Amino acid sequence: MKAPKIVLVGQPNAGKSTVFNVLSDIKAASSNFSGTSVEFTESVIAVRGRSFHIVDLPGIYSLNAGDEAERVTLDYLLHQEVDLIINVVDASLLARSLELTVELLEFGIPMVIALNMWDEADRKGLKIYPRKLEKILNVPVVTTSALYGKGVKNLIEKCCDTITGAGITPVRIEYTAHVEKIVARLEADLTGQKKKIKDSGSTRFYAIKAIENPALVPAEMLTLIAKEVEAAGNELTEQHSKDSYETISYERHHISMKLAEDISHFIDRKEVPFREKLDRFFLHPIFGYFPLLFFFFIFFIVIYFTGNLLSEIINIPLGKIPPLYEGLRTSPFWWFTVDGVFQGISGAIGIVLPYFLPLIFLTSIFEDTGYLARIAFLMDGIMHKMGLHGKSVAPFILGFGCSVPALYGTRIIENKRDRMLTALLIPFIPCSARTTVIFALAIAFTGPLWALFIYLFVALVVAVTGKLLSVFMGKPTGLILEIPDLKVPSLRVSFSKSWMKVKDFLGFALPFLVIGSMVMGWLEYLKINDSVNKIFAPLLSGVLGLPEALGSTLVFGFFRKELIIVMAKNAMGVESIAELPLSPEQIIVFLVFVTLYFPCFATFVVMWKEFGKKVVLLSTVLSIGAALIAAYVIKTILI
Repeated sequence: MKAPKIVLVGQPNAGKSTVFNVLSDIKAASSNFSGTSVEFTESVIAVRGRSFHIVDLPGIYSLNAGDEAERVTLDYLLHQEVDLIINVVDASLLARSLELTVELLEFGIPMVIALNMWDEADRKGLKIYPRKLEKILNVPVVTTSALYGKGVKNLIEKCCDTITGAGITPVRIEYTAHVEKIVARLEADLTGQKKKIKDSGSTRFYAIKAIENPALVPAEMLTLIAKEVEAAGNELTEQHSKDSYETISYERHHISMKLAEDISHFIDRKEVPFREKLDRFFLHPIFGYFPLLFFFFIFFIVIYFTGNLLSEIINIPLGKIPPLYEGLRTSPFWWFTVDGVFQGISGAIGIVLPYFLPLIFLTSIFEDTGYLARIAFLMDGIMHKMGLHGKSVAPFILGFGCSVPALYGTRIIENKRDRMLTALLIPFIPCSARTTVIFALAIAFTGPLWALFIYLFVALVVAVTGKLLSVFMGKPTGLILEIPDLKVPSLRVSFSKSWMKVKDFLGFALPFLVIGSMVMGWLEYLKINDSVNKIFAPLLSGVLGLPEALGSTLVFGFFRKELIIVMAKNAMGVESIAELPLSPEQIIVFLVFVTLYFPCFATFVVMWKEFGKKVVLLSTVLSIGAALIAAYVIKTILI
């Protein structure tokens, strides 16, 4: 028997994904909707000995698709077989959240309402009577606080009852009399015609959409009622002095407000809660930057020291492996192959992962608290000067750990132009591998202050490049940002989300690192280094004043940036980094170039997958060009 399909639909920040995570226990698979960059998550769960297929659809405000996320959610509801909708409602923002509920009721698929964030509503002094809502709508209603796992078991039990039972027919929520009269007339015209359309959605849904947003109605259906729709639009405009879209939106808003008033009321609070006082401080246009700076300080300090500690611990057992295959040196081909595999694995586990782990865990923690949204809000003004907006901050933060999850992180940016520009700038952000190169070389030759200089200079390059690209790509859109309530994060959820990201990283990036390292070993075995050095000689020695022998390090650095350190030592024939025959000024020039030029093979593949080959080509040209210009400027100043 085919598993019934349950989809979760709700507005952004209603806790929909948290409900899904608790239901699936994070045992889920993520993928993209066909032809889009919008991700959804799905899982199969067992309830009462029966399997159910659950899908977490992108958060939407309305079925009137205004962005890519809303379009794919509507398409999924229209074209996929859905047995039940779980409408996740933010109970602390009841009136606004119920507007989507009213629209979903019009759609006609059986539904269960999850009044989520029940604890937040109670904290705000909002008293809600769920049984009243259940009676008014004739739809099962369950209260949940999914962040703490409360009520979710009752929710899935109620879903199971709804699917396996005879079903409950929701109450028909009617608009004001004159609007309802027009809707009823169009419903009658569509009766019989709807059967010819394979899409889901009730006759009432299409009748309302024909007035409100005809673009969502199938062309063959709309053609049959075109004259009636035009007449209805003229009639509503004449009666309301507003267009049909605004009139229907007003009707739905009025209904949701009335519902909220009927089932809830506020309890007077004698004083402003501590969380609200804290929130005012975090979002203050002046004082809000103090906790922001403290956040970045703690963020990088924790990542740096935790990463170093984990790296030292992990590298102890890794260091015992090379002697086990030392005997293969007598067979150079097998030596370079096996050593390449080991270097790829040890690079991922011993160098990247130690910094990646604390980064994604801290990001998950701060994301659950709601503070990352506040960072985006505060940084919006600064980011606008670079041609971006505040939502680009989160992917940039991820970029300090690894460019791969940073590129995936651009999915939170709805506007295509802003998402692409953010992706083009991410390769400039020093990831954990490049951080290793920066600190190793800068501290060995110039001292830690020059490492700080590299970061500040890179920030300047990112700002200037973003501004220049904006000249060709247009101005950034305004920031419409949902600011979720501040809340205490769940360590269990943060650990689970982090584990999922680690599995994704190891499953995707590790194979490329291993393959890249093997290729590097074969190039060395075939002695192609000299030919590579000659290719890069005009660039390195001619333009940047660096030794020709460093050319091969650029190729190997494309596979793994931290290999630049090892390959530079080998290329120059020295035993340690400190013995490299380079001046401190040359080290700074070299660091600026290798920090900015295209990051790594894994980033290359992910960008191709997310944005296509044209964007990858543009990013490659942009990165190499910016690296060359920036390094030449530094050379001119220092040498």
